[in-house]
Amino acid sequence: MIGFGNDFEKQCGEYLEYLYHLAEKRYNDCPDIDALVQDTLTALIVKISLGKSIEYPKGFLSAVLKNKYNAWLREKYRAEYVEYSDGAISGTYNEIEEKEEAERKTEEYEAVRREIGRLICIYREVIVRHYVHGQPVEQIAGELGIPRGTVLSRLSAARDQIKEGLENMEKYSQISYEPQTASIGIWGNPGLKGEPFSLMRSDIEANILNLAYKNPVSVRGIADTMGMPSAYVEPIIDSLVKGELMGRTAGGLVYTRCFMQRYEDAFGDIPAQEKLADQHASGVWEIVWKHIEPLTKRDDFAEMSGKQKATMLLFVMNQMLSDIVHKSRPDSEHSPKQPPDRPDAGRWLATVTVYAHNQMQDNPYDGSGPVYVGYSANNDGKFDCQMFDCQSLFGDAHWAYNQFKYKCSLQSILRFYASLLPCDVKTDNELLYELIPEFEKLCILKRGADGEIKLDIPALPFTEVTEYWNPACKAIRKELFDLLSDDLCRLWAKTRNCVPKHVDKAEYFVHAGAVRAYPKAQLLAIVHKELLPYPVIVGKTPLIYIAYRKKNV
Repeated sequence: MIGFGNDFEKQCGEYLEYLYHLAEKRYNDCPDIDALVQDTLTALIVKISLGKSIEYPKGFLSAVLKNKYNAWLREKYRAEYVEYSDGAISGTYNEIEEKEEAERKTEEYEAVRREIGRLICIYREVIVRHYVHGQPVEQIAGELGIPRGTVLSRLSAARDQIKEGLENMEKYSQISYEPQTASIGIWGNPGLKGEPFSLMRSDIEANILNLAYKNPVSVRGIADTMGMPSAYVEPIIDSLVKGELMGRTAGGLVYTRCFMQRYEDAFGDIPAQEKLADQHASGVWEIVWKHIEPLTKRDDFAEMSGKQKATMLLFVMNQMLSDIVHKSRPDSEHSPKQPPDRPDAGRWLATVTVYAHNQMQDNPYDGSGPVYVGYSANNDGKFDCQMFDCQSLFGDAHWAYNQFKYKCSLQSILRFYASLLPCDVKTDNELLYELIPEFEKLCILKRGADGEIKLDIPALPFTEVTEYWNPACKAIRKELFDLLSDDLCRLWAKTRNCVPKHVDKAEYFVHAGAVRAYPKAQLLAIVHKELLPYPVIVGKTPLIYIAYRKKNV
């Protein structure tokens, strides 16, 4: 608030400086800026001399300055109407101040953001960290592992580059200088060329999908928002459309066909799921062990190591709990029975989870799977071996396969595993032997006392799986569903996603993510309560097992 007082002269000097800065920036086509500024300041003094105080003086001054300038324009062009109120301003001064701030951000900050987006990575990162996220120089230096002086020099160089580029006043979105990244998961089977995973080559695809998610948009609009030439964006969008992660309207607009969610929304109400898991740990284990305990005495299971036994039990429990979670969905009866057919023999529905580059992904319930890989020597529809694999906090083998993808296929890996078992499967890729140290790190293989390589994951003959384990799991599922379904339904009811109609099978994703954490939370609760009679090392017990056809005797 301003009025006559001891500081009034000092305040007028500050406002005079403010007005000159504003006039030179916005109204520099006026030949007599001095008169414009002085008349505006005079209006302030007159207002105060009449005994009226002004709560937001800068808002008042900017509005009067604009009106004085409009009066000059009216005179210059003899326009019939130019907005003019000579200080009689509508609305509160608070509103005027807010409008002033919005204009300033629009005209100044957006231009700066564009220029930040044009900086190379080493300069852009320190600028965004320091000025956008407010990180101190010392913190930046520590996290990036560079000297404090290097941070300061990069900030200085970046500011100089931004200053040089501000003559071009194009406007780009935050996404141009701080793009999001994403991970993709599917229900179903990928295409022969790895679709849709192979379509997500970089952050560019992730941000394009995000921009076109809520409503169809133009290719030019996407390019402008991202601060990229359309020529670079168009082939990327064409690839996404061809791969069916995106679609195109008759008018040429593009839209995202897969479901998108924020990383922080991907797991629903985690505390509620953890509470449920803790509450039911003993009851769940009692049901599981009642049916599984007799199977542990059979020869094939009894011969396994303690770690292999634990892996087998964790795997089947994870699968059963995941099935029960899905069955308890409010819309389970209307859910698609199978995902839609896609190009290159794929069949899938995709979920893309977006998050910031600096966002910590430390959620213990993050994971993917299951993955089923089969091998048949005769292509007669009868498998010689099958691999069942889930990614979870218990082990990261599934995601680790990505490092092998250019050397071998999952089927080759399965054949390699099976070659260590008493079956007639031989490895087809000699390069796999070079990867044995990697498989050891993943706790999939181990060396015996004599140095012999052995599987460190469970393997059971098909006869054991089909005649004993599958019927036991069927009985367990029924009892677990009776135990958990009411509580799970209540969790489902609390979460409802707003899914655009143009997303494939949009209704399927309305409740997506609501109870995603529960299966792993339940396994953790059982492990932490030491109910499982076998050793489990979180992070070194990957949820993998193999079913195989025994060698003919």
